[in-house]
Amino acid sequence: MKITILGPWGAYPKAGEATAGYLLEHQGKSVLIDCGSGVLAQVQRYLTLPELDAVIITHKHHDHVADLGCLQYACLIDTDLGNRSTVLPVYYAAESDKDLNVRSLPGTEIRRIEAGGKLPLAGLDFTFFKTFHEAYCVGMRISDGQRHLVYTADTYYEESLIPHCAGADVLIAETSFHKAVRDARKYGHMNSEEVGRLAEQAQVKRLVLTHLPHFGDIGQLAPEVAETYRGPIETAVCGMEIRL
Repeated sequence: MKITILGPWGAYPKAGEATAGYLLEHQGKSVLIDCGSGVLAQVQRYLTLPELDAVIITHKHHDHVADLGCLQYACLIDTDLGNRSTVLPVYYAAESDKDLNVRSLPGTEIRRIEAGGKLPLAGLDFTFFKTFHEAYCVGMRISDGQRHLVYTADTYYEESLIPHCAGADVLIAETSFHKAVRDARKYGHMNSEEVGRLAEQAQVKRLVLTHLPHFGDIGQLAPEVAETYRGPIETAVCGMEIRL
């Protein structure tokens, strides 16, 4: 199982980079997790768009979905040109069918996912759990039966997240604020201290910080997390590869 960080930024992309986007590859299959601003350009560094097998969208905020419409246009064009022979499934988190604010186009099919749901995909088992954010949002636990990867998506800290992250080989956790921002909860996000607490309480084996802020010293996030979490910590950058 390999994850490539396509976009580590929250809110908007740093010049030439991208907001939330992660390319998961396993057993010859490729799954795009979130499709934020700039992600479509980044993913083409690693494969052609017709090679994508599925997309998962954790929630409707622009920094996680901004490039989805352009991806749908690409699939429409590739279908017409004969470059794509199968419809690209887009698994989109929404609380109900009426809350889905995106429609299928030729070449793509929107399929709703929700917290508590499970999805076998690319030889892996995806389990979705509720996170705590302004918009309806799901995190996910991804397993090949032996190794476990957890992605928090966007959330504020809640103890109910701990069982979903427990024992993960890798936890990719949103880290939207430095610890000095004590009211991260009101923005629907975590600060570095809360990320460290979650990782330590869940006893994860490795922690990757993502959904990074555009203010403050990014290099200080990991040391702040390390005040609480005793395991290995890395700060996501574009192009970073994670292998399990």
